[in-house]
Amino acid sequence: MDRTNFIIQSAPENSILLIDGPLLAGVSNPYNIRMNNELLKINTIPIFIVKNSTSNLVTEFYPELKQKFNSDMHWAYTLLNPGNRTNFYVYEDRHNKEFSKIFCYHKTFDVSPQRIEFHPKTYEKFSDSIDELMHLIFYLALVQGNLKNPQVRSIAIAEKFARETLDLFDIKNIMKSAGLTPTMNQERGFGG
Repeated sequence: MDRTNFIIQSAPENSILLIDGPLLAGVSNPYNIRMNNELLKINTIPIFIVKNSTSNLVTEFYPELKQKFNSDMHWAYTLLNPGNRTNFYVYEDRHNKEFSKIFCYHKTFDVSPQRIEFHPKTYEKFSDSIDELMHLIFYLALVQGNLKNPQVRSIAIAEKFARETLDLFDIKNIMKSAGLTPTMNQERGFGG
């Protein structure tokens, strides 16, 4: 909720907003859909970009792909040449039509592709600009310049900033003083 409210209050009008993470992600679905709708009111284009995923919406839908690939990312990596993208696909939730998305996979370099997602209302409103938006996303991944971890430059910068911010705090000590016990993975991640 905090993220949604922050983005709605902070996003500039008439802009493109690149969001790190999926449009549809379980409990955050209603918040992301609300955020998407509010951004459209101010003529801002929300684009959701997913770097790692085990989703299999495409590979489970087509019988010839079933059992052949571990995930859609695996399929897209095998299918695409660097600089190419798949067709757009539509996912529509059977119970709530608002929980739908239009997505494709884009491969910048010879590494795992990224999934680019639009809510159908966004795709419809900005349909004349979708090709240019895809070119922009490709360009921003190219100028980020990391051949092993290509992602949109602004998202890469935000991730670096977030990691540096974590270094400002002694997370282990904060957890201890709050009476929290870290899991094994948290201890490894925080240098325990």
